Amino acid sequence: MKYRLGGLKRFMGVLLAAVLTVSVPSTWAFGATTYYNQKTEQAVTRGVVYEKSSRMTDAGIQNLHVLKVDLRESTLEFKAVESTVEYGLKETAKKILTDNGAVAGVNADFFGLTGSYSASFGPVLNDGELVSAGTSINHDENQYASFFMDEDNNPFFDYFKMTATFANNQKVIELASINKVTSMVFPIYFDRQAADNTAAIDKRFDGLVKFVVEDDEITYITQPGETVEVPEDGYLIVMSKDYRTNAAGVFQVGDTITLNVNTSIDLDDMEIGFGGGGKLLIQGTEAPATSIVATGRQPRTAFGVSQDGDTAIFMVVDGRGDSIGATHSEMANYMREYGAYDAMHLDGGGSSTMVVQTVEDTQPTVKNTVSEGSERKIMNAVGIFQTAEKGEIEQIAISPSLTRTVPNKTITFKVYGLDEYYNRIEIPASEVTLQAIGVNGTWNGYDFTPSESGTFSVTATYNDLGASTTGVVSGVTSRLKPSADIKLNKAGETSKIAMQVVDTDGFSHWVSSTTKYEVADPSIGTMNGNAFTAAKTGSTYIKCTRDGQTAYIKVTVGDSKAVSTPQATSAADPLEKKVTKANDGAYYLNIIGTVAYSGAAKIDENTYADVRTKVRNTVDSNAEVAIYGGKSDIKTAPALDTLSWTGGYRFMNRGGTSLAMVTAAKGGIRATDPSQYASLTRDLDATNNDTIIIVMDKTPGDFSSSAETAYFRSILGKYVTQGKTVFVVSCSGAAQWTSIKDGVRYINLPNLWKTDGSVNGNFSMLKFRINGDDVSYEMTKV
Repeated sequence: MKYRLGGLKRFMGVLLAAVLTVSVPSTWAFGATTYYNQKTEQAVTRGVVYEKSSRMTDAGIQNLHVLKVDLRESTLEFKAVESTVEYGLKETAKKILTDNGAVAGVNADFFGLTGSYSASFGPVLNDGELVSAGTSINHDENQYASFFMDEDNNPFFDYFKMTATFANNQKVIELASINKVTSMVFPIYFDRQAADNTAAIDKRFDGLVKFVVEDDEITYITQPGETVEVPEDGYLIVMSKDYRTNAAGVFQVGDTITLNVNTSIDLDDMEIGFGGGGKLLIQGTEAPATSIVATGRQPRTAFGVSQDGDTAIFMVVDGRGDSIGATHSEMANYMREYGAYDAMHLDGGGSSTMVVQTVEDTQPTVKNTVSEGSERKIMNAVGIFQTAEKGEIEQIAISPSLTRTVPNKTITFKVYGLDEYYNRIEIPASEVTLQAIGVNGTWNGYDFTPSESGTFSVTATYNDLGASTTGVVSGVTSRLKPSADIKLNKAGETSKIAMQVVDTDGFSHWVSSTTKYEVADPSIGTMNGNAFTAAKTGSTYIKCTRDGQTAYIKVTVGDSKAVSTPQATSAADPLEKKVTKANDGAYYLNIIGTVAYSGAAKIDENTYADVRTKVRNTVDSNAEVAIYGGKSDIKTAPALDTLSWTGGYRFMNRGGTSLAMVTAAKGGIRATDPSQYASLTRDLDATNNDTIIIVMDKTPGDFSSSAETAYFRSILGKYVTQGKTVFVVSCSGAAQWTSIKDGVRYINLPNLWKTDGSVNGNFSMLKFRINGDDVSYEMTKV
């Protein structure tokens, strides 16, 4: 039988008549200062929004994952859930939440880390029923907080305590828990909230003895290890064989039993409850960290509610990786930022996991980066549930599998419906009319394969409903990027080729199966699709062809010497053109790198002066703006509008172009001056120009933190997605190079002087012609 709280009412007293909490005003402890915050929001179901907030702070990157739940939505509920496979089994948060039908959720309570089975530390109440509770927490000090909501939907947090005893007229026995199965050192209360029978726990523990209790009477006592059914209108007291012999021998069949459960919270009117860590916020003020709250910046999970009780906030902050985690104080501050008034920690560290199924997802997915590389198996999770049945489709949406492709590489444009509660409803492709506008291609259900390059949109129609997606790109192939050369030991062995193409905007695409492969010497081996099979010992090469470009893969079988291959081909950057100033309404810019010499060698003064004069005359001619992208010691006044490197952040807005100077001298922008993130993004967003040129003293690929490199590039990616043309011009070293990655052109301008004091023959000037969104550039030697 499932015991409702009312069913246990006659046994329950209240250990504490009232719990008084004294709130002492406190100031926020020192925390990271945020300079830039990238946010994305996605709908989960009606009343639930998932948000990712990625922040660049003076301490590093902090990735926050937040679920905001509108508790005024009558069809929403949240509660603690556990494994549906076996009671007490530890499983990943994703599996627990998926198996229970949640649309989203996070890991919940603390638990024992060892073994495949455990129990949550705190109480669990669902739908007004006491599922489980333990007697071991919070008796010496308040450490583990719990959340409760009563029948009138009033939420509150408290440090739950419980005692439980089982007695006949001769002896009183202390119980370790209600339905929490851990080490079985002491007896526990066990009912049908846990399981219908004891088979599972009998497999875990040898020699368990069970007292069967019905109508306050022991009706049966098992032999050690005997499996029994849990009575529908009763419960079991489960103990070890030794405990039965040494401490519970006076209990016999027919004894009248008194069960006393005393709690610090009157559970009679509670609807839901679950445990966690220490309190985080008390009436909007940071709570003191309890002894079990990990110090320092850690991966953390938290739960809170707003002051009006209308909103629940779930948060996970990633740590021990690219994201540095959060302190107790930072977590409190972030929860308060998102509207929490009262909040508590949930289990953190390797347990911190957020699982969400947005309306775009076909199944729940882990949204955060778990700190151990894979999901930790946990005891329970807090799930969010949409209880409304799926209704009529009220709107449709398109979810493309990619936003960029190349000719003959397929994109799937899945169309699905949403009812009034945002329940996702799958629609067969045969019932949808799809059209690509801007490029030619072929449709096969939801799959579209463009036959040419270009930017296009896709429209979908279902009954009288429509949806569209725009800005999809079928790129121009610049070059092929095959996997490593093939080396096989003997005839009969096979190796598959992994092939990418890089388009002219620097985006990579896998095209292993749609590339043409030709073996130069077919006697060495043959191709079947993208798989090469050796026929005999020897060497040859494979010619790879796609979209007019070629690449070559060397093949050796046995100890043969590798052959030489022809030169691979590539397409030029379409923006790299000859730039000659004309009176055509365009804006012209010149950029050079470091002019000043900082080495130890002595340079002839006349030579030094002559070289600098030549440089000044070159950069000051045939343009409106001259940019000195590195340290310069030229003293003569410039002839053009000039922006010069000072070692700090600078910004100029000219001719529809945003020109920014950013320093990363100490190994990255954050380590040098993190406030530049705020200045840069503020200025770029305010001007909203079509062209962005960022001049730096260090290319992002040379940042000491790869995480910051990725973060900076993601900022640039935002502007690329907006259709802007973005250049990052670094000024360092002796080499000139150009690289295109994910829509951003990275160009390095070399120093004027070599370290030995001689003139660098690679010294170059970057010339731009900009006319609205028509941009071209040219590298010229100076």
